Amino acid sequence: MGFSGNYLNKFDDAGRLSLPAKMREELRASFGNDALMAYTFGGIVKVYPKSVYDANMKNMHEAAKKDVTAYKIFRKISSSAFAIDINSSGRMNIPTQIRQSADLKDECYVIGAYDVIELWNKEKWEKESASLDLDLEENADVLAGFMDMIVSE
Repeated sequence: MGFSGNYLNKFDDAGRLSLPAKMREELRASFGNDALMAYTFGGIVKVYPKSVYDANMKNMHEAAKKDVTAYKIFRKISSSAFAIDINSSGRMNIPTQIRQSADLKDECYVIGAYDVIELWNKEKWEKESASLDLDLEENADVLAGFMDMIVSE
């Protein structure tokens, strides 16, 4: 099915963030509880099901072997990843360095992006979301192309 939706969630006193129930159910049903978290460019934290992360990293590693600069970027991405445990209540610890790098404060947006879950700084997501409304108007042809891909029953 994939991850979807956006939710504003608060960190608890221990620095844990609760995944929305729908995302937690999808993660467990499709991938089990194995997940990795990585800080990515642009200040976004991504939570990958382990199988998705492994497939992405394998592809990137093969491409990175062919270019020194690409390998440095690959190493940066790889070194920012952490295995995470999602407890029975759906809470996950977010390493301090990831929270600081992504400027995640008391609350953040949890965004479903099909095969990955993104964590966004609250103000940054609200700005991004507002700009997307304008982008959709300016890029109606791209949106129309996506709409053509929708399969109706």
